[in-house]
Amino acid sequence: MPERSGAPSRRPRFDFAAGIVVLIALSLAVFGLVVQTSAGQYMRESMRLTHDPLYTFRMQLLFLLPALGAGVIFACVNLRWLRRQAWWIFAGACVLLICARFALPGVKFFGATFPGVEVNGSWRWINLGLIRLQASDPAKIALVLALAHYLAGAQRFLQNEKIRWLRPGSPLLPSAEARADFMNGFLKPLAIIGAICGLVAVGPDLGTTALCGVVGMTMLFLSGGRLRYIVPVAFAGVAAFSAVVFFWPNRLARVLAFLDPEGTRLREGYQLWQALVGFGCGGVSGSGLGGGVQYRYFLPEAHTDFVFAVVGEELGFFWTAGVAAVFLALFFVALGRIKRIPDVFHFNLCLGSLLFVTLQALVNMGVVTGLLPTKGMSLPFVSYGGSNLVVMFSFVGIIFNAMRNWRGNVFPPPPDLPAGAPLREGDSTL
Repeated sequence: MPERSGAPSRRPRFDFAAGIVVLIALSLAVFGLVVQTSAGQYMRESMRLTHDPLYTFRMQLLFLLPALGAGVIFACVNLRWLRRQAWWIFAGACVLLICARFALPGVKFFGATFPGVEVNGSWRWINLGLIRLQASDPAKIALVLALAHYLAGAQRFLQNEKIRWLRPGSPLLPSAEARADFMNGFLKPLAIIGAICGLVAVGPDLGTTALCGVVGMTMLFLSGGRLRYIVPVAFAGVAAFSAVVFFWPNRLARVLAFLDPEGTRLREGYQLWQALVGFGCGGVSGSGLGGGVQYRYFLPEAHTDFVFAVVGEELGFFWTAGVAAVFLALFFVALGRIKRIPDVFHFNLCLGSLLFVTLQALVNMGVVTGLLPTKGMSLPFVSYGGSNLVVMFSFVGIIFNAMRNWRGNVFPPPPDLPAGAPLREGDSTL
């Protein structure tokens, strides 16, 4: 039987759009190394322990090696094999989240201490000796993989005719043949999303919880989830999130500081105000690399969550706009190629990976510029941190792998499936 159009080729060829995605990620990582030479010079912990002004640069360079290794592994791994491991990876991520928060203090396993390190009232990290693993980072990969696996095998329970605008030319189920099922088409994938979001939330890490929820619900909607189920759950989630923030004084203070950064500049809004001052001092042209003042004396966490403010102060408006434009280019280049992927599993792998990278960047830049309430979320590829860098390059590897395995733009139904017939359980091609 001849190979049908849209099926994965035996020898995947290089895909130009996938190459652009990889090039953008590498460029941002190199740019991050350059920024770390300034942003980490006056990090109090490194100067106190090592007396090395280039400590964060050296560590970030060291983190880049396993990050590139993870990207290469995910770019070369057989995605069918990876799909078979989806539930094991999902279970492992849940165990990590549980260990980081609930395990008995002082328990050690192969040099790792559970629960992990407590920072600012949050238990999100597991101490692995030389490095700290943020448990929510591998959970992002697990969420994308498990949800993509389930949605690909549950197409007969979903209505997917509404996504024709996103994926033109692909065969979709007629509305008369679609058999949406509340239990299998909504509650089960919602349980996958809820398991990760719930375990991340008790960290507590409300920002990452919201990010995982948005990515998961977007994947569900674009795979055929019904809006009449998704919209009420989304409103309930927003209401619950708002209630938690309202009755949590620390989080409520952050929101109020976001609404009035100048009035709270000596209290909860101190970090945001100093970031805004940094952007103002940088102006259009910036003060030059190494010429910043805010990160030296005033701005906390300048090398991690607020590294974008260092870019604004030292390199100016055009470089900050350029960083935002690069992430925007990454999104649209990848989205243009994702629309041509006929397999639901590959489609959701790419979509979830892309959303985690770009939405996290959007949230970080929104927080640092005062457009969103303060939330500790790093800027992908640029902020200091090993586990997040590894996960971001893993997502890039997944995108590259899925993209290069598909070509063409018109996808007829499978040879053994008559046109217009409903998909069976296990069929993953739309």
